[in-house]
Amino acid sequence: MRVPVISAITLAAAWMAAAPALAELRQFGNVIFPTVPGWSDPGGDGHVSMVSDLPDDRCEFCRIMVGPGETARGSLTSWLTRNRYAFIDEDDREGFDILQPAEASTLGAREAAMMAMSDGSEMLFLIAIRAGPEFALTGFRTYSRDPELVEDNLKVMTGTFLPWLSLLRFRSEGAPSLLPAPSPGGMDGLWWGTRMDTVMGMDMMVRMETSHRRIMFWSDGTFFEGTPPQGTAIPDRAALEKALLTEWGNYTEKGDSIVLSFIDGHNEVLEGDGESWSGWGYDMYPVTPLADGTRLDGSISSMFYTGFVPNSGVTGGVSSSSQTIFYPDGRYSGSSSGGVFGSFDSGGGYAISNGDEDGGTYEIRDGLVIFRPGNGDPRRAMAVFRSGEHVLIGDQFLEGTAR
Repeated sequence: MRVPVISAITLAAAWMAAAPALAELRQFGNVIFPTVPGWSDPGGDGHVSMVSDLPDDRCEFCRIMVGPGETARGSLTSWLTRNRYAFIDEDDREGFDILQPAEASTLGAREAAMMAMSDGSEMLFLIAIRAGPEFALTGFRTYSRDPELVEDNLKVMTGTFLPWLSLLRFRSEGAPSLLPAPSPGGMDGLWWGTRMDTVMGMDMMVRMETSHRRIMFWSDGTFFEGTPPQGTAIPDRAALEKALLTEWGNYTEKGDSIVLSFIDGHNEVLEGDGESWSGWGYDMYPVTPLADGTRLDGSISSMFYTGFVPNSGVTGGVSSSSQTIFYPDGRYSGSSSGGVFGSFDSGGGYAISNGDEDGGTYEIRDGLVIFRPGNGDPRRAMAVFRSGEHVLIGDQFLEGTAR
């Protein structure tokens, strides 16, 4: 099968074509982009990905992607070549070969570069764009085993993805952020809640698991969902945006509700009853971060187990456990283990396990317990707060005391 590749003529012609119908705007780092009707809500890890949900499985599993940018240095084609694996998982990169080397082009008045890669079953088309003093990366990924599907999917690429590129706006070129400066609000503090989720294990057994949610509010109108990098300290909004974090934004109080406007452009509404705020099944209540300098005397631990699918010919399961012990002199120690064990119906058993131990010192500051491993590994931090008579570290209850 001859694999078609894009050209400067294709890119220029598509840029001049009619743009697809648009939905709301979203933001990822330097790039302001519209969502595409018929494609999933943007999501991803380290980049944004919209997956085709078009009728009749058209362009099934096709993805439109936006990746992290970088200050413009050197040639755009060289930068594209260096970043060609940005949308590919590390374990899958070895199989991808370059079909079309990075080639200079234009996108309207902007400098662009394009290249194509494939691993035999998928094709990845990459287009890099110079936006003022920064480079930006976009991509289109599609399956390529069936020649007829390749042709249909490329029609989607030229009719949707390439015209979509002309609608991108870049903050480095002066486009305003989707998140304006915050307006002072009446919320100030940490809220935490739980909900019960139904999950199915490897053994096909349904069980209930507790999931947790934390939101930190500041009186300047900023919020952060999860664990803010600076804890409860006044947030550095410019640093949060530069780090491409998307768990934060502005909040606005409207009667008995709070509107959360996230930096990436999506909104959520929390409903209040005077004591709690509720949304997505979570009922959140105010909790108290531990004071700076607090010392812990106790431990946190977790354990997980799931068996294999019944009648699969394999018995046994997967397990993992971890424990961290805190000492009042500022030290901690920890251990973790995990394993796969069982036997085959035809006879013979197996066991694969691993474990590790580490330790170091800890400090409680700005609502975080900050770990400093003794082996020189990077520091890490977890939220630490009091809910009633209980102390939680992350989502685990401390068995012990804090003072």
